[in-house]
Amino acid sequence: DLTEWIKLANHDIETVQILIDQKGPPEIIIYHIHQATEKLLKVLILKSGDQFEKIHFLDKLLNVCIIKYSELEQIKDDILELNLYLPKLRYPFGGDISFEEAKNIYNKFAHIKKILFNLNDIESTT
Repeated sequence: DLTEWIKLANHDIETVQILIDQKGPPEIIIYHIHQATEKLLKVLILKSGDQFEKIHFLDKLLNVCIIKYSELEQIKDDILELNLYLPKLRYPFGGDISFEEAKNIYNKFAHIKKILFNLNDIESTT
Protein backbone atom coordinates (compact mmCIF):
# COMPACT_ATOMS: atom_id res chain seq x y z
CA ASP A 1 0.00 0.00 0.00
CA LEU A 2 1.47 3.34 -1.08
CA THR A 3 0.29 5.26 1.97
CA GLU A 4 2.07 2.81 4.28
CA TRP A 5 5.34 3.19 2.34
CA ILE A 6 4.99 6.99 2.48
CA LYS A 7 4.23 6.85 6.20
CA LEU A 8 7.36 4.78 6.84
CA ALA A 9 9.47 7.12 4.70
CA ASN A 10 8.16 10.06 6.70
CA HIS A 11 9.12 8.30 9.94
CA ASP A 12 12.67 7.96 8.61
CA ILE A 13 12.69 11.65 7.66
CA GLU A 14 11.41 12.67 11.11
CA THR A 15 14.09 10.50 12.71
CA VAL A 16 16.77 12.18 10.59
CA GLN A 17 15.58 15.62 11.71
CA ILE A 18 15.70 14.61 15.38
CA LEU A 19 19.17 13.12 14.96
CA ILE A 20 20.47 16.21 13.16
CA ASP A 21 19.05 18.49 15.86
CA GLN A 22 20.59 16.32 18.61
CA LYS A 23 23.90 15.86 16.74
CA GLY A 24 23.24 12.12 16.75
CA PRO A 25 25.40 9.34 15.32
CA PRO A 26 26.32 10.25 11.72
CA GLU A 27 26.02 6.71 10.37
CA ILE A 28 22.47 6.44 11.75
CA ILE A 29 21.56 9.79 10.19
CA ILE A 30 22.73 8.58 6.79
CA TYR A 31 21.09 5.19 7.34
CA HIS A 32 17.68 6.83 7.77
CA ILE A 33 18.28 9.13 4.79
CA HIS A 34 19.06 6.03 2.75
CA GLN A 35 15.94 4.27 4.07
CA ALA A 36 13.68 7.23 3.27
CA THR A 37 15.11 7.52 -0.25
CA GLU A 38 14.72 3.78 -0.82
CA LYS A 39 11.08 3.83 0.29
CA LEU A 40 10.22 6.88 -1.83
CA LEU A 41 11.79 5.26 -4.91
CA LYS A 42 9.77 2.11 -4.21
CA VAL A 43 6.61 4.24 -4.04
CA LEU A 44 7.40 5.56 -7.52
CA ILE A 45 7.81 2.03 -8.83
CA LEU A 46 4.52 0.90 -7.28
CA LYS A 47 2.75 4.06 -8.42
CA SER A 48 3.70 3.29 -12.01
CA GLY A 49 2.13 -0.17 -11.69
CA ASP A 50 5.41 -2.08 -11.51
CA GLN A 51 6.86 -4.30 -8.81
CA PHE A 52 10.33 -4.08 -7.29
CA GLU A 53 12.87 -6.58 -6.12
CA LYS A 54 13.40 -6.79 -2.37
CA ILE A 55 16.69 -4.92 -2.51
CA HIS A 56 18.29 -1.95 -0.78
CA PHE A 57 20.47 -0.74 -3.64
CA LEU A 58 19.42 2.77 -4.58
CA ASP A 59 21.23 2.58 -7.92
CA LYS A 60 19.10 -0.39 -9.03
CA LEU A 61 15.86 1.21 -7.83
CA LEU A 62 16.83 4.46 -9.53
CA ASN A 63 17.48 2.66 -12.83
CA VAL A 64 13.94 1.26 -12.76
CA CYS A 65 12.41 4.66 -11.96
CA ILE A 66 14.45 6.89 -14.24
CA ILE A 67 13.00 5.22 -17.34
CA LYS A 68 9.57 6.67 -16.53
CA TYR A 69 10.60 9.75 -14.55
CA SER A 70 13.27 11.77 -16.34
CA GLU A 71 13.12 14.38 -13.56
CA LEU A 72 15.23 11.98 -11.51
CA GLU A 73 18.24 12.95 -13.64
CA GLN A 74 18.40 16.09 -11.44
CA ILE A 75 19.14 14.03 -8.33
CA LYS A 76 20.81 11.00 -9.86
CA ASP A 77 24.32 11.92 -8.70
CA ASP A 78 23.15 12.62 -5.13
CA ILE A 79 21.28 9.31 -4.96
CA LEU A 80 24.29 7.43 -6.33
CA GLU A 81 26.53 9.13 -3.76
CA LEU A 82 24.13 8.12 -0.99
CA ASN A 83 24.15 4.55 -2.30
CA LEU A 84 27.93 4.38 -1.79
CA TYR A 85 27.35 4.53 1.97
CA LEU A 86 25.37 1.28 2.04
CA PRO A 87 28.30 -1.01 2.95
CA LYS A 88 29.46 1.42 5.68
CA LEU A 89 25.95 1.47 7.13
CA ARG A 90 25.42 -2.28 7.18
CA TYR A 91 28.86 -3.60 8.14
CA PRO A 92 31.37 -2.62 10.86
CA PHE A 93 34.12 -1.52 8.49
CA GLY A 94 34.82 1.16 5.95
CA GLY A 95 35.89 4.03 8.14
CA ASP A 96 34.17 6.56 10.33
CA ILE A 97 31.59 9.03 9.08
CA SER A 98 31.84 12.52 10.54
CA PHE A 99 28.85 14.58 11.61
CA GLU A 100 29.81 17.17 8.97
CA GLU A 101 29.73 14.45 6.31
CA ALA A 102 26.28 13.40 7.52
CA LYS A 103 25.11 17.04 7.41
CA ASN A 104 26.41 17.32 3.85
CA ILE A 105 24.38 14.24 2.85
CA TYR A 106 21.39 15.66 4.75
CA ASN A 107 21.63 18.90 2.77
CA LYS A 108 21.72 16.95 -0.50
CA PHE A 109 18.77 14.89 0.72
CA ALA A 110 16.67 18.06 0.88
CA HIS A 111 16.79 18.20 -2.93
CA ILE A 112 16.26 14.43 -3.28
CA LYS A 113 13.22 14.65 -0.98
CA LYS A 114 11.76 17.63 -2.84
CA ILE A 115 11.91 15.87 -6.22
CA LEU A 116 10.62 12.53 -4.88
CA PHE A 117 7.81 14.22 -2.95
CA ASN A 118 6.79 16.13 -6.08
CA LEU A 119 6.81 12.99 -8.23
CA ASN A 120 4.82 11.10 -5.59
CA ASP A 121 2.37 13.97 -4.95
CA ILE A 122 3.31 14.09 -1.28
CA GLU A 123 2.92 17.23 0.82
CA SER A 124 6.05 18.07 2.78
CA THR A 125 5.59 18.40 6.54
CA THR A 126 9.25 19.14 7.30
